[in-house]
Amino acid sequence: MFLQETKTKRGGKTYISYLVRESFRTANGPRGRTICNLTHLPKEVRDMVGRALKGETLVPLSRLELNEIHSFGACLVMNDAAERFGLPSLLAPLSPRNASLVRAMIFGGLLFPPSVAPFLLESRRVRLAMYCGLDADQEAFGVMDLMGALRELDERWAEIRTLMTYSPHGEVHAIALYTSVRKDGEPEMGMVGMDAEGIPVPLAQEEEDPHETSLPAFLQQMARRPRTGAALLALDEDIAAGLQLESSGEQPFVIELGQATLAGVLRHLSQGQLSTFRSGALVEVRLRGERHIIEPVADAAGGTSAPAMRMGSLNELTSMTSGKSGAPAPRGSRPVTAPPQALRGVRTNVPPERLPGPVALEWARRAAGTRAAFSPVKIIIGAAGPGEEVNAWRNHQHLRFLTHWLRSQLAGEWHEKGESREVEEILRDLQEVHRATLSIAGVPIAHLATHPPDPISQLLTNLDLWPLFESHEEGKKERRG
Repeated sequence: MFLQETKTKRGGKTYISYLVRESFRTANGPRGRTICNLTHLPKEVRDMVGRALKGETLVPLSRLELNEIHSFGACLVMNDAAERFGLPSLLAPLSPRNASLVRAMIFGGLLFPPSVAPFLLESRRVRLAMYCGLDADQEAFGVMDLMGALRELDERWAEIRTLMTYSPHGEVHAIALYTSVRKDGEPEMGMVGMDAEGIPVPLAQEEEDPHETSLPAFLQQMARRPRTGAALLALDEDIAAGLQLESSGEQPFVIELGQATLAGVLRHLSQGQLSTFRSGALVEVRLRGERHIIEPVADAAGGTSAPAMRMGSLNELTSMTSGKSGAPAPRGSRPVTAPPQALRGVRTNVPPERLPGPVALEWARRAAGTRAAFSPVKIIIGAAGPGEEVNAWRNHQHLRFLTHWLRSQLAGEWHEKGESREVEEILRDLQEVHRATLSIAGVPIAHLATHPPDPISQLLTNLDLWPLFESHEEGKKERRG
């Protein structure tokens, strides 16, 4: 049956009728007949009948329910990235549920602030667990569940490390050094390998004295590893001071400079270098046999964006003069005022033909991101009993390694698309896209996604994420059908 609009003319006037008609077959061919006439009904009633005859489901507005409203943009993007980069394969040595819990903790470490990450798995606002194959409506994720998953991650790490070592990102080009805190609260030194794209590569710890911090022992430890002996050592001044790099011999290194050292290097720039520096280009100066490379980075007020230095050792140096470095200016030296910009600099013992200035600065930036990813943060993950808190340092190395691994993959993709902000900041913006379930009397019939605000819509365009969101909604429709 269908609703048909017919027009007839009488006495120069045109009359419109709305008829419910039905087609049927006879021996002499198809025929049609009128079931009823709806002409005198209100238009909205006729429209409703017409839509019902086309098979659409019509219900009173009072029976429609919109529930399970939650942010989902970042969850969808992280889930897609995990699948594309092979995270499920890396977690395959774990039991299925623990693999899902670890996956959720990785997502949580990227999405939530450090004060709660990575142990907050579920909230009605985000529904994070749902995107990791966990049913938050039927089960709870207690402290013991999470710690059990992390314990199995430790036990199976050798297998996971092997899978990562023989992945496309298995070749070590540089090693980032960082300081962390052991479970007993004592400081320790750690190191993370990086491939040519800055993706972290796991390094096996030596059995003997893995926390040795003297440089000779450390270099001997690296030399025993044929794949890492010639890797570039990337660290900051605080770590370098404790390692006595002057005695490192042929070990290539790049060190991120602190602001006091940067102020001292500025005093050695020639007039031509100062002009180049003020124009926004990087400059090099050789001091004590080593290259010092400095680059001015315009701040947000300058109209350009720059990667944020999360370690905080390169603060913005505004109106900095030679006399503000903490030491008196040398006699005869001319005052040097830096432009109103942030400064970033490194020193290295590698010649420019092997390590160009921009590449040295990029390795320092990557190493700074690695150090920030492994910085210790004390958080509360639950209560063992009345008045007893269960504390944990956010220093579970293997979980943090996988979190940084996924972060680095996304950062590389988005950097190529012109987005220089931190991955966490972008993910928080993507959470502005919300999702809800439309139900009739408690029966789900459709999943709806909000149209994002204009800035988020532009972000989706810049990062080529619209196809992901569109295919996700199409997939939901197909599964519902």
